[in-house]
Amino acid sequence: MRLTGPLAAAMLAVVLAGPGAARLPAAPALPALLDVVPLAAWQGELRPGDLVFRRGNGLWSGYFAGASGDEGFFSHVGLLVREGGRWQVVHTEADDRTGVGGVRTDSLRHFLADAHGVAVVRPRLDPAQVARTVALARDRRWQAIPFDGRFRLDDGGEAMYCTEWIQALMLAATGEDIARPRSHFGRIEIISIDDLRLSARVEPVFDHRLATNGR
Repeated sequence: MRLTGPLAAAMLAVVLAGPGAARLPAAPALPALLDVVPLAAWQGELRPGDLVFRRGNGLWSGYFAGASGDEGFFSHVGLLVREGGRWQVVHTEADDRTGVGGVRTDSLRHFLADAHGVAVVRPRLDPAQVARTVALARDRRWQAIPFDGRFRLDDGGEAMYCTEWIQALMLAATGEDIARPRSHFGRIEIISIDDLRLSARVEPVFDHRLATNGR
């Protein structure tokens, strides 16, 4: 099924907004992701500048994850940075009640607290490019970009959703566009989760998925 028009935009907003997306009625509980794959077992594989994906538990997460590419599963993405000896994730999301949001930094543990899956990929960048990417993610101008609830790529970067922010950040820092070709949601050109995760310009690091109870 392919949706277009206002309904498509509204549904797209739910999944790309991040963990604030509307919740389904109670379903059989899944085990906590980090109980199944403890951070201590795999965080040693991580490097600054890696992209971390999660499968959320929002109302439309399953639909849009499935529509995001050939192996659709994940529904949100952020950039890994190292701060105070701990892994942090810089990402942008919106509040489910207001639709207003922006860039935030969460611990990796918090980022994955309600997730049903996690994947990490590493952009094919040299150390200098990685350093520029991480530095730009901490730049106040990039931190101040509001969340784009309209999911448009033609607004000159005035607002950005999660995948758009990652793509634009890396392009600005390195000159590398890691999200080509673009996907489409109905008639809307978007940067999907799998445009980043399955890009020829990244390499896989880690991937673990729980059953999703049909979500």
